Amino acid sequence: MREDLILRDEPRAKELASLVLDYSVNLNEEDRLLLQFDPKFSFYASMFEEEARRIGAKVRYDPLSFDPVYLWGLIDRNDKKKWEEDLERRIELALWCTSRVLIDCDSNPEYAKGIPNSKKRVAEYNELVIGPFKHALYRKGEKYSHIPLNKWNIVGFPYTRKAEEIGMTLDEYSDFVYSATINVDWQKLEEEMKIVKEVFDAGNDVQIIVPGQTDISLSLTGREGYVSGGEHNMPGGEVFYGPVENSINGEIFFQHSYMMDGIGRISKIRLEFVDGKVMSSEANINDEGLRSVLSIDEGAKKIGELGLACNYGIKKVTNEVLFDEKIGGTIHLALGDAHREYDLDNGGGLNESKIHWDLICDLRKLGNGFPGGEIRVDDVLVQKDGKWLI
Repeated sequence: MREDLILRDEPRAKELASLVLDYSVNLNEEDRLLLQFDPKFSFYASMFEEEARRIGAKVRYDPLSFDPVYLWGLIDRNDKKKWEEDLERRIELALWCTSRVLIDCDSNPEYAKGIPNSKKRVAEYNELVIGPFKHALYRKGEKYSHIPLNKWNIVGFPYTRKAEEIGMTLDEYSDFVYSATINVDWQKLEEEMKIVKEVFDAGNDVQIIVPGQTDISLSLTGREGYVSGGEHNMPGGEVFYGPVENSINGEIFFQHSYMMDGIGRISKIRLEFVDGKVMSSEANINDEGLRSVLSIDEGAKKIGELGLACNYGIKKVTNEVLFDEKIGGTIHLALGDAHREYDLDNGGGLNESKIHWDLICDLRKLGNGFPGGEIRVDDVLVQKDGKWLI
């Protein structure tokens, strides 16, 4: 993909960059801002740099960590010494920054395709490099407990590959992205999500049902939620919890497609849980990839997060988790690491893993395999066919 396949004269892009720096991470002159991005999208990074330097913050670029050519070389050579060097580089950046913005545009999500044993190698790389990097970035574990939490945001911008993938023109996809971000009244949405949080905070047992597809239960006893209104993801729009780790039982079907870096697309995933752990799994497309994800570590077979999506300004599934997990009328479960940087009464959980992989279950009544669904809290119906009843 060529770098020029974005709308360079789009004023809304600069407005989105300003929204992230001013509202989401509240950047100030004392901050050290790390910008991470696929090098194909350096234009978007330059907008952040310009605004950050105007504020007076220090700025560093990191295109290497998301460069598919660089990553292909690491996986292809499978040189553990080079992996160690890559981890050292990443951790230095993580500990340098006080604010980090990841521009979530991906020119080649299947960068490792064609490499022998690529799925196994990528899974190992994620375990040995990406997991420890994220622990440093998000200050997880005793090793980093003395370091103040940094501010961070993952933000989506429009680009041609994604637009074509979902059957849109670049102009149409641009409208989609900006309507989900700069056109949202974030303070109003945050107040609406606080009502959802109050209901689930006061409950214990949650049941999610989609007839013929999903019937799963979990406990939130002793856990409270976190209202995510755009400070960590742009777009935002969810209330998330760390469910009681051994409480998840039943079967759930995730109707859409999901990307895992280096492994590719995995579609229509079915998982069965017994006492909090995946006991059986199946994917209609790339079942081998699903098995490799679940085998990354023991925590990858458990749930770290329940997310309740509340952004009804996002209506179309794009197979881009940053957007899809916020679609009003859906929920998501994250396999792997809980938000352990947060307390249990503020969205946190206890599960540990090298991955955190969000999978969306659609409760909207759309027909054609989407029969609608319901959410119950302590056996009280609180959502029906994707619409809140509270």
